[in-house]
Amino acid sequence: MYNNVSMDDKKKLHILSVALDVYFKYGYKRVSMNEIAEAAGISRAGLYLYFNNKEEVFNATILHYGDTLIAKIMDELSSKKTPEDKIIFALEVWSINNFDQSLNSPEVKEMTDSSLSFAQEALDASYNKLEVVLTSILKSRSQSAGNPNSLSPETLAHLLTSALRGFKIVAKNSSELRQMIQDLLRIILIA
Repeated sequence: MYNNVSMDDKKKLHILSVALDVYFKYGYKRVSMNEIAEAAGISRAGLYLYFNNKEEVFNATILHYGDTLIAKIMDELSSKKTPEDKIIFALEVWSINNFDQSLNSPEVKEMTDSSLSFAQEALDASYNKLEVVLTSILKSRSQSAGNPNSLSPETLAHLLTSALRGFKIVAKNSSELRQMIQDLLRIILIA
């Protein structure tokens, strides 16, 4: 991950990794620039060399977290056999694996809620990256299926990620979230 990365970039990635842990532990609102700096092992003034404020750190952290999940998905995606298995795996990594934690931890829930208020652009950018991954999976499926009347892989990927965002609001646990995703996937893949 750190190949061909400058020292400044390494330091910034370290800050983002540490900030992510701090946000997950305490939530967004209770974290200060001092706490992030302390956890990263730098001075507050040093932190301000990289970020102007807590909101900027939070946005960058959301992007970094999304990139980390995408990297994990890409690392293991080739081990999955069917497009359906690949999509389920991608969504497991993206949302299902940590879903119960987000429901049961007030700090994680508050961080999730805060990302909608303070980091909407970063959240959207991360979901767009997930859509690219899903689109590539769906393209390989549509080429083998050869159905010219179906929706485009890009449209299907967008529907999946949009539905996922809504499912995360209404699902009561990870099992229900997984079932909702699997049911939607059956509908999409039949079409």
